[in-house]
Amino acid sequence: MAIKMSRSGQARVQRKNYRIDVAKLERTRRILGTRTETETIHRALDLVADEAALVEALRSFVVKGRGHIEDLDARR
Repeated sequence: MAIKMSRSGQARVQRKNYRIDVAKLERTRRILGTRTETETIHRALDLVADEAALVEALRSFVVKGRGHIEDLDARR
């Protein structure tokens, strides 16, 4: 789990209150296999951040290849 660290090296955690769709939260908890609502929210946020990083990496890959991706296995 990626947690932003404070200058002291401690994870920066702050109590927040949100209105949230309970059915979505429970569905997400079951999908992720998490035990608590807080763990579910943390995991879901991590997944979104990881997906954004993956999209950016793929975008960079395509730009470097000038949009051309070759299947190396097709040559065999």
